[in-house]
Amino acid sequence: MQTEAGTLSVARCGGVTLAIAEETYRLTRDALHTLLFYGQSVPLVRRRESVHPGGVIVAETVIDGYVSVHLSGRVVLVETRAGQFAVPFGCFQQVARGEVISAPLVPVAQGDAGGVL
Repeated sequence: MQTEAGTLSVARCGGVTLAIAEETYRLTRDALHTLLFYGQSVPLVRRRESVHPGGVIVAETVIDGYVSVHLSGRVVLVETRAGQFAVPFGCFQQVARGEVISAPLVPVAQGDAGGVL
């Protein structure tokens, strides 16, 4: 059985969580608002904690990609180091509103000219 490339799900404190290639990313409510209402791309961020000598824990926010709405308005595209993924716009909205718990992310094939098929 083939596993999903990634999952989009509801976060506990509002917003959504994206699980892609063993990494977990979070989009805040503000990022969702910017993406869905203004159509602007938003950064895809994750928190990374590291322990320095002396037991000091340092938390960093790392930008690993971005999320944008396709020009057609039908698909939300997720760009990461692991590749490009897509989810239908309607499914993304339902997860963002909390109407459904999760939705699968589908890998996107690249065309010969580098465009999205």
